Amino acid sequence: MTGCFETILGCCPIFPVKNALKTAMLKTISFLVIFLSSATLFAEEAMLQAIRADWAAQEHRLGREPGSLEAIQSALERTEKLLGSPNTAIAAFREKCQAYDSLSETEKMEFYDSVKFYARETALSNPVIPEAPFLFLKQRRFVCQMLHEYVGYYYNYGGVIGGGIYILEEPGKSFKVRSITESLLPQGSYSSPALSHDGKTVYFAFCEVEDRDRPLGTFNHWRRLPDARNVPEEFNWKSSDRKGFFHIYAINVDGTNLRKLTDGPYDDFDPCPLPDGRIAFMSSRRGGYIRCNGDFEPLPTCTLHAMDTDGGNLRTLSWHETNEWNPSVLNDGRIVYSRWDYVDRSAAHFHGLWASNPDGTSPVVLFGNYTMELSIAFQPQAVPNSNKIAFIAGAHHALVGGSLVLFDPVKAKYDPDTGEDCFSSLERLTPEVCFPETSEGWPDSYFSSPWPLSEDHFLVAFSFHPIPSMWHTDDSQSGLYYYDRFGNMELLYRDPEISSVAPIPVMARQVSPMIPSNLDPELARKNEGEFLLTDVTLSHLPLPENRPVKTLRIFEVLPKVGSYIVNDPRLGYANAESARRYLGEVPVEADGSALFRAPAEIPLYFQAVDAEGKAVQTMRSITYLQKGERRSCIGCHEPISATPDRASTTKTAMLREPSRLTPGPSGSNPMSFPNLVQPVLDKHCLECHPFWTGEEERGFSVSYNRLEPFVRFYEWGDRSISQIVTRPGECGAEMSPLTEILKDADHEDVFSKMPEEDKRRIYLWLDANSPFYGAYD
Repeated sequence: MTGCFETILGCCPIFPVKNALKTAMLKTISFLVIFLSSATLFAEEAMLQAIRADWAAQEHRLGREPGSLEAIQSALERTEKLLGSPNTAIAAFREKCQAYDSLSETEKMEFYDSVKFYARETALSNPVIPEAPFLFLKQRRFVCQMLHEYVGYYYNYGGVIGGGIYILEEPGKSFKVRSITESLLPQGSYSSPALSHDGKTVYFAFCEVEDRDRPLGTFNHWRRLPDARNVPEEFNWKSSDRKGFFHIYAINVDGTNLRKLTDGPYDDFDPCPLPDGRIAFMSSRRGGYIRCNGDFEPLPTCTLHAMDTDGGNLRTLSWHETNEWNPSVLNDGRIVYSRWDYVDRSAAHFHGLWASNPDGTSPVVLFGNYTMELSIAFQPQAVPNSNKIAFIAGAHHALVGGSLVLFDPVKAKYDPDTGEDCFSSLERLTPEVCFPETSEGWPDSYFSSPWPLSEDHFLVAFSFHPIPSMWHTDDSQSGLYYYDRFGNMELLYRDPEISSVAPIPVMARQVSPMIPSNLDPELARKNEGEFLLTDVTLSHLPLPENRPVKTLRIFEVLPKVGSYIVNDPRLGYANAESARRYLGEVPVEADGSALFRAPAEIPLYFQAVDAEGKAVQTMRSITYLQKGERRSCIGCHEPISATPDRASTTKTAMLREPSRLTPGPSGSNPMSFPNLVQPVLDKHCLECHPFWTGEEERGFSVSYNRLEPFVRFYEWGDRSISQIVTRPGECGAEMSPLTEILKDADHEDVFSKMPEEDKRRIYLWLDANSPFYGAYD
């Protein structure tokens, strides 16, 4: 075999290789002699064939032919970048490239192989790669969109079976694996593995799939799913005895001591060990449904929860009204996760990165809540010894997968003109994979489940196929890879029959610092928390100077209950609207500060209101308080990473007792057009507009339907005032023609005599997104 390399390096008369250089080259690639002549160092011949086939697939993916000069030069360039500088081996390979055209086709492929094996060994010899087995998951997924991926009902109904938790014994050297879950659980499907900080315990989600005849067999194309209300009783989503739920299990790395941590009619998934020894996870225990469900998809809301390692002391951490996914721990001890956030805006976007303390306090957006050029930030993972976060830029109407991205929170900012997220904080590590379901289109391949080894090196799962989705309806197989920012990608394991994902080195790792909980027990007993607003005028987009903020309105967004189908019932003009109730208002001091108590454990949003009672700015997101939490915020959609002025940290509101909410008028809790607005119309408008009555018409009332042309609102749709960011001064009362009509020459006499309370009722209704109904039931 050494003679073969000597022939490749020195036989060609136009490729004279100096003896010293040849010797250095042969020493550098001497491992290849062992590799190619024996299966003992790396693996059996099947692995070598798989590696070569994978290289060929990678070249074709990037528009190159294996064995081509372009492919060889690209491999050398990537390896040189990985090393940081050229060496004698690379120099010899480059010199060989000068004689490329004179080589036979066989010699070209042998030359390509020698370069690629050298590049592979260089990459996998990197000391940043742990010398440890890798935990991973073999997985089959229900193909539709990411909303279905963690809901066991679909796996049970569609008969999606297979997978398990595995250990890759010698990563990079062998495809040898062992299962640690085989024969321990009934047939079903597996999801979302995690490893304890000491490297001894594996946590994962499992859904039992019953062995019954199914209406669609194992076919899981969403377009053939019938109305979920009419499925057979044994698979009906409301069936009290169905087993279609994901639950969280724990097992030792050696496959012993399997135990079930959660139970009941809930989906529990995405376990995440916390620094204090508990387990964070996502669960449908929060209650409610997603607001934009079709009739074929009874999808529950799943949010952040936590429990002890034995499953005890289970509690809700996030009271968000829509779904969350993929928690992990940042290096500062906070939990980072993906949140879907579509209050009064598009339901197909705004799945950004959020973080909270391990006790659920201080939820804050990190990136992605104000852009439609990145659909979803999936699977965030902290980079070791760095403040950066790796994540997958994925799609809403697809399973989890997309482009690998590195996010720097220090660089996060909003565009000064649009208020949208700037992408200057992002580094696209896989630029050949576009951001799916954006203006960029749809990628032909995808990455998932990144495990950062450093800012430069990663373990990932990768597939050569489009992301399984509502348009690419076949499940695809992904393998495990080493990947680096220079573009080197080396196969570690692939099972051609099923996807392999979520590689995690089986070893102890550093525990992030514990953030102590600081909840006030007295406030907690009252089921309350406390907000401190430093200065409402600290806004990224400036508030109007001629409309000083006098009060804050506080609303609760109500979880969807009853019917799981979008617009059933339709609440008003807006599509897929949130039900809401107005809890009341609190004063804002002249210096912009406010201090007030609010109910805990419910989703809240605020509006800054002027002296007339019209909103100057409104949230299109939610926040919440844990029982006993005291939370401060800087301003009103303030710049990311903003901090209070140190010279004026004592604000007027801080010098008094916290305000209590002053309740709103009748018909505002929950919002109700018949009870809030119709009485005003009855008193002031019917004399000239006798048809503006409260009589029923098309699910609403005659007056409500007549007012629609004169009202502006936010929604998931093209009638929205705006779709991404709320600009100050562009809220419902200010943007609706009705407001000016009430003041025009035809109405000024009536309006001037209208009591202030009645005017404020109309403004409140318009600013609350002009609903007819304020509750789903």
